[in-house]
Amino acid sequence: MPPDSDQELGRDRPGSPPAPSGASPARGARDAGAVVGPPALPGGADTRTGGYARDRVAGARRWLRTTPARVWLLTVVCLVSVAGLFGSATLTLNQAREGLEVVGHGAGPQAMTTTDLYLALADMDAQLADILLMGTDHDLGSGRDEAVERYEESRSRANEALLQAASLIEEEARAEDVREDDDQGRSVQELDLQAVLDGMGEYEQLATDARIRNDEAQAPPGEVDETALASYRRATRLMHTELLPKAFNVSLDSSAIIRAHHEEGQSAVALGLVWVGSAGAVTLVSLVGLQLYLRVRFRRRVNVPVLAATAGTLLLTAGVVLALVTSGEHQRDAKEEGLDAAMALSRAGAISTDMQADQSRYLVDPTHADNYQQVYLERAQQVLFRPADNLEDYYAAIDEVAAASSEPSGDGRADGDAPVALGYLGENAGDSLLPGQEGALADVLASYNALQDRDRELRAAVEAGDLDSAVAVRMEIAHAEDGAFRAYEQALDELTGQHKAAFTAGIARGDSALAPWSWLLPAGALALLALVVLGVRPRLAEYR
Repeated sequence: MPPDSDQELGRDRPGSPPAPSGASPARGARDAGAVVGPPALPGGADTRTGGYARDRVAGARRWLRTTPARVWLLTVVCLVSVAGLFGSATLTLNQAREGLEVVGHGAGPQAMTTTDLYLALADMDAQLADILLMGTDHDLGSGRDEAVERYEESRSRANEALLQAASLIEEEARAEDVREDDDQGRSVQELDLQAVLDGMGEYEQLATDARIRNDEAQAPPGEVDETALASYRRATRLMHTELLPKAFNVSLDSSAIIRAHHEEGQSAVALGLVWVGSAGAVTLVSLVGLQLYLRVRFRRRVNVPVLAATAGTLLLTAGVVLALVTSGEHQRDAKEEGLDAAMALSRAGAISTDMQADQSRYLVDPTHADNYQQVYLERAQQVLFRPADNLEDYYAAIDEVAAASSEPSGDGRADGDAPVALGYLGENAGDSLLPGQEGALADVLASYNALQDRDRELRAAVEAGDLDSAVAVRMEIAHAEDGAFRAYEQALDELTGQHKAAFTAGIARGDSALAPWSWLLPAGALALLALVVLGVRPRLAEYR
């Protein structure tokens, strides 16, 4: 209490004893209880600020030892843990969605389209060879008009595939900081695409020149004009030394891009699973700690809201982990059993197209017939490999494979004693078979074997000197509606379509596994936060 005016003046308060004689007014004021400052310390130091800080620290320590403070601290830990669980789960779910988007709706379908580039280019050269083989008889097989139309369709498909491949590679280039570039900053893939684009223009000029020269010469079926043949030789050499190898590389590069995206996404999700699990464990531990403290301090058996929050955390964490694992499995199955298998079968179809075109080249260019026959065998063994030194041995080996594939074993798969066959239609196709696809693969092998039987007829006619019969057999093989190659294409397309459907379905299942968590996760996190607050609020209210 501040001194009154009497104290300030050194006078005695009413009723107070008189000051001793001889005492100064100031001394009297001190004796009367006047407020004076603290005694000076040596050196003139002032402890008022330090004392205030020490008092605050001491007060904070005393408060931290109180029950409300500890309840508040445990509550904050629980709330932060829930927020961490929400953040890690949100990040990981977004990574999983991005992986599905890239593989299922972006780069995946684009990469599948790039496999059509090789097929379209091979079909262009096959149709050109058939046009020249027909000569003046425009009604052979499906007819010249049909062959010309298919040539134009294949050219359009090749241009579309080039655009898809360019889009895929451009997106990948934007995503990568370090690339294998040339001195102008273009990637190897971009150079391959540019080479194919430039080469297609040159090829079409040579193809047009060959057709015009053969038409002007009025060449009969199977007897191509020499000048037209020279142009075709240059065209098909360009196709097989420049365009097709680069197109095949583009397809392989697209597969590599998809594989990189898939592996990167799976790795990110795997790391995210660790974070989600850890955040869930921390949240559970903090909620259990809060529950135990409330039970001991307040002598209540259980705090129902906190118990509900604990159970909710367990369910939320398990649900997110299960959704991520399930989605990842669907994505992996979609890629391996769907996309990869479909792309491999598409490559088999592209190589088969080029292989059967070797039949026409074998007929239109007798000078290089032996070479085309050997190339036919090499391409056939890429599609379905069986050890064989010549075509006769290969025909017999393929016949064994087709016969074995039509005799299923007890488990529904091909006979375990069947001859081992490699290549795109061998172990590659067998390993990626889905339940119920055994019959579709057997149909592919049977139609492929039928194609080899017709090839045997064609070459037998040539060896017998019957060129007209050989040309007729070739036109029957290439017939657009009921030819042997058309039957093989249809069987192969059916199996490829099943794998494409498996890819689409797998991606859809992956999306479905993640879709509910776009709203379920935030709703669950808010519910957990509300339960924690609801559980501690009544206990804190007891101390107000």
